[in-house]
Amino acid sequence: MRSLFFPTMFFDLLSYLSASCPPHVRHMDYLSEAIAMRGRYVSNSAAWKPHLDNSRHVVLSAAEQCRNRSKAVVLGAGLLLDVPLAELSSQFREVVLVDIVFLPEVRRRITSCCNVRLLQYDVTGMARALYDAIRLGSRHLPEAAPLVPELNEAAGLVVSLNILSQLWVIPRAYALKKLPGLDPELIDDWCRQIVKSHYDYLVSLPCDVCLVADHEFVMRDREERIVSRDSTIAGLSLPAPDVSWTWDIMPKGDERHCSKELIVGAWHVR
Repeated sequence: MRSLFFPTMFFDLLSYLSASCPPHVRHMDYLSEAIAMRGRYVSNSAAWKPHLDNSRHVVLSAAEQCRNRSKAVVLGAGLLLDVPLAELSSQFREVVLVDIVFLPEVRRRITSCCNVRLLQYDVTGMARALYDAIRLGSRHLPEAAPLVPELNEAAGLVVSLNILSQLWVIPRAYALKKLPGLDPELIDDWCRQIVKSHYDYLVSLPCDVCLVADHEFVMRDREERIVSRDSTIAGLSLPAPDVSWTWDIMPKGDERHCSKELIVGAWHVR
């Protein structure tokens, strides 16, 4: 066990120290979460494979239907686990991968693709504002204002890839940590605004848009009985998805009494 643990711990530390990102991204734990996500994938790669395969298939299907092949923009590219990078690179003149932080191995990987570039950018438009407001002693929760500079008239396809349910998670945790005593209803409404603003922004775009997102979680006990379920997108109501599947994100294990599933949908918004 120790022989596995310490190399992993060293690799994570090296990633944390060598990653290039603004101070607020590091201090708000976006970088730590990216490293933790990599670890969860390594531990659960077999269980995650159907979800990742489905996500890539949906993106490729949207790309095949897209008439404007000038530029594809992927929001939430992350670790590239669910991004069909080679295919997109061959189908579009330019591919832009967007996320708030990229680990060093992702930066190394794209060097082989001459028409692929990274854009380190917060798609909520408010993480830095929240960080600065709290540092200045304010208890104001800034509204999300999504406006991605790459989404101009040249964009033919925009993909929001498995991030809709994640946009509020770190801001909420950071706000609760730094601003104790926040009204629960206030922060719930704020999280809902973050999610809704992203969806509304996607719908407003003039190009082809593909949305892949989990929208509900299901917790089961060892006997497969449902013990809890709820929305992962702050209660936002979405249209019926074009296709849906279950992501076995946290399978049962020897030391885990419950499993967690995510209900994922895919929408060709435009």
